Amino acid sequence: MNPTYLCLATILVPILATAVALHFGGWLRKLYVWGSRLLLGALMLGGGLYKLSDNHLPGLMGPPMDHAFLAQHQLELFAQFIGVAQLLIGLLLLTGRFALLGAVLLVPMWLNIIFLTWSQHWTGTPCLVTGFLVLTIGLLLHDFPRLKFLFYPPENASELRALPLRTAGLGPESLWWLALGITLSGALLYPVSLAVMVRVMALGGVLLLGATWWSGRRSQP
Repeated sequence: MNPTYLCLATILVPILATAVALHFGGWLRKLYVWGSRLLLGALMLGGGLYKLSDNHLPGLMGPPMDHAFLAQHQLELFAQFIGVAQLLIGLLLLTGRFALLGAVLLVPMWLNIIFLTWSQHWTGTPCLVTGFLVLTIGLLLHDFPRLKFLFYPPENASELRALPLRTAGLGPESLWWLALGITLSGALLYPVSLAVMVRVMALGGVLLLGATWWSGRRSQP
């Protein structure tokens, strides 16, 4: 296939999918939202782990840039920062409660990748990532009723502040934040050993699943 046509397809297909899902709603919209969150969350998790493990844990995004290349450009610390950010965004996207925050944070991440790869004259990657950016914008449009107050503050802000916060309770909340902290801390343990990094992150992942299950139990009537 002509590279130009392929580039256009990677952008137009997400645009079409977003328009159809948001217009018709129903199960199409639910499938679009959960599918996009799963895809984008997996991409971010893989990209973050790949950087934080010195390329030992394979990700879905490429091409690979090893630490030797980054060291030549004094970008090792920057790569670690991006890796942690991608890992956090991926975790947020894969939760129902924090998925909107993950989508908001994902927009500057995609723009950073687009302009970085464009400036390096990479072929294909800017187009593909632009398609992912379209899906992210679709997620923001889906949650616009929650997002709109950033753009259009309510006339009576005191009413908005008076709304009660919906939480899962002290126990699940504490466990969720503890699990997130363990997972992110474990991602930084590669200098100790890859095995320690994987085990601590696995513990954090199990606790995250437990916190999610506990929250679901608490929310049931």
